[in-house]
Amino acid sequence: MMGEDHYYNISENLRISIENLYKNNEYLLKQIEEGIKEQAKENPVVGFQGVQGSFGEEAAVTYFRNRKAHFLAHEEFEEIFDALKSGEIDYGVVPIENSSAGEVLEIYDLMIKHNIYIVGEQVIKIEQNLLGLKGATIEGLREVYSKTEALSQSRSFLKANKHIEEKPYVNTALASKFVAETKDMTKAAIGSKRAAELYGLEILKENIHFNHTNCTRFIVLAKNMNITDGCDKISIVFNTQHTSGALYNILGHFAYNGLNLLKIQSRPLQEKTWHYFFFADLEGNLQDANVLIALGKVKEQSEYFKILGNYKSCNQEVQV
Repeated sequence: MMGEDHYYNISENLRISIENLYKNNEYLLKQIEEGIKEQAKENPVVGFQGVQGSFGEEAAVTYFRNRKAHFLAHEEFEEIFDALKSGEIDYGVVPIENSSAGEVLEIYDLMIKHNIYIVGEQVIKIEQNLLGLKGATIEGLREVYSKTEALSQSRSFLKANKHIEEKPYVNTALASKFVAETKDMTKAAIGSKRAAELYGLEILKENIHFNHTNCTRFIVLAKNMNITDGCDKISIVFNTQHTSGALYNILGHFAYNGLNLLKIQSRPLQEKTWHYFFFADLEGNLQDANVLIALGKVKEQSEYFKILGNYKSCNQEVQV
């Protein structure tokens, strides 16, 4: 049998091995330490892109529904990143991907450009409704206004009602506001039930979208990471050397350390032709040793590496 001194030697050797793994990763450990110390803001100011009645506002209101938050609308995505850096807002809510249309690539580029972190996520089911003035009828409509994606998502309904001409508009909420202001019974908008309520419109037909599992994932941004025991999802970005097997070797560290890779997305480097950033989501908590070992190895083999956040996933199931 092994004596207590042998157990001590094993523990001591393990400690030394872990310290050696991190002796060149002080930057990584400092980020994590600061994230663990960070506290969630009370009565926060939250920025979203769009106007009242947009899906961005719905995501922000849903996520912060128990936090007595104040909400600020912004026209452009980058305005939210700038507002976070200046301290004008405590959190920002932006879309990162849609289950039908794919990724919002501008957000990936902004995450590289700005030193901002993901601290949460919210999934919103996208339901498109035909909205018109009170008393309007589908037969009497001649024009319908909405964002291009919303018109596309309502293609089946529009094909069945060819007397209605499609009119692309900047977004669904502003289209609803425009229709309300025209007071024209022949005009309608495609948008959310919240937009109908806000702008005094009537829902002429519910759920005209063809994909009834369509949803958008929004991420919640902050100036600092906020790591708690409940965080179970990690987002990172890295790029590799332009050599054979470089990406394969990096991804192997996740498998070797038992980490589930949820998603990987590439974006081109602007300054180098045919070189790419890789954005990856994986299961885990930055306080876990296996996670730290894997990320330490990924950082060692990457030309660029950044932790984008550790947060609680939104495992919302979509009911058809």
